[in-house]
Amino acid sequence: MNMIGKSQKPFLGLVFLMAPVFAVDAGMLMDFNQGAGHDWLGWQWQDDVAYGNQGWVLMETAALGKGANYNWGYGPRVFNKGGYTPEQINKVAIDNSTFAPSTSSGGSFKVYETPESTDHRTAWWVWYDGQPLSERGVTNDNTDRMSFYLKTEGMKELDKSGGNEVLGTNFHIGTYLCWRDPSKPAYGSGDGCPYEGPGNQHYYHYLTIESDMWYHVLLDQHPQHRRGSKERVPNNPPYSEAGKHYFAQLNQYYIEIRWGQPEHTAMYLDEIQYYATSDSEEPDQNEESITSLWVGYKASKNEWQLGFHDMSWASLGDNALSTFELRWSATPITNENYDSAHIIAPKLYSGIQYVDARNPHYFRRPNGWGTLAFTTFEVPPLELQKLNTIYFAVKDVSALGENKGGRWPWNKGDGHDAASPFIKTIDFAINGASLKPKAPVNLTAENVVTE
Repeated sequence: MNMIGKSQKPFLGLVFLMAPVFAVDAGMLMDFNQGAGHDWLGWQWQDDVAYGNQGWVLMETAALGKGANYNWGYGPRVFNKGGYTPEQINKVAIDNSTFAPSTSSGGSFKVYETPESTDHRTAWWVWYDGQPLSERGVTNDNTDRMSFYLKTEGMKELDKSGGNEVLGTNFHIGTYLCWRDPSKPAYGSGDGCPYEGPGNQHYYHYLTIESDMWYHVLLDQHPQHRRGSKERVPNNPPYSEAGKHYFAQLNQYYIEIRWGQPEHTAMYLDEIQYYATSDSEEPDQNEESITSLWVGYKASKNEWQLGFHDMSWASLGDNALSTFELRWSATPITNENYDSAHIIAPKLYSGIQYVDARNPHYFRRPNGWGTLAFTTFEVPPLELQKLNTIYFAVKDVSALGENKGGRWPWNKGDGHDAASPFIKTIDFAINGASLKPKAPVNLTAENVVTE
């Protein structure tokens, strides 16, 4: 297995990496390809990691170093989050039969319900440590993206009628940050490392997904909610408060199907990675009105889904509408070459009922009372067959008072001009593992150690 030297690591994560295409190839940092069932290289399975919950604890890996004892116990941990009800019973395994579309072998991280479970929602702590990722050499102050592939089973199909207020969020990523306050010791939550804080540092990213298709999820530093707060969350929230950076201080996070479903559920997680857009083809991106971006593909229906959240509004309401454009390409899209990428005509919240007839390929949010933007679309199958990776870009094309559609409530114009002139990019790996995992351009051959 190839390991990346401790001085330059994009992360980690839990299975092998694939970032947007960078200049230098690199091997896997840590992955579930090195395990099966409860066996995982460098980690130890325990039936009671904490509070009677099963999971793994880190022993030692070349990429992450050793685990440590903290005031609250041993970490890092990867363990059961526990249920909202006693009827929610989750299990986990490294599944060697299911993996992300960027590979044709290996494994993925599977969380599933037992036959006795009746609550029908799965949840798991993917990372639980007493120090931030930056102190393990995983992230730094420039890190602004968390990338992973996600697939679920047993979730209700989304309502794609195009109606007002018919779509909501159904999958959460809950994050916790920590740093040390030199003026006081840390005795519990809110005090800083090894606990959350200082203060309230629990955030949420929201997704809208359905089962039986892989999604590429690309989180940024702009979460959708802060625990207990009714105020809009700014981009990179700890920076304005303490001069800290979101992913640099990330020390814990979980994933969960948020609401009970009609049948047993499962979820698969693959290729978790952190990187900096400053190392990518396009460092200037929209961090305000296109946040927590995801794209998914269901090959059996040739259906693509894309969603994100518009966090540019100080307050939401009937007049808080915004409009977007979506394009695809066989090569990475930048602000400079965006106009030459292929225009996509979405099938949901697009067309003259929702937008002006002059630009019927634009699409709008389901309603002005929520931050969610979501649509479906197709890419010609013959084009897909030529590709190993397809590249997408979304652009905010809002214009105050413009883009009125013919149907209420979209017969109102946009509530403000575009929050950013920049695009937001995401890619999706298809047709197997012809592409190798990539590393940031500042990773040199001297940083790569082969074992």
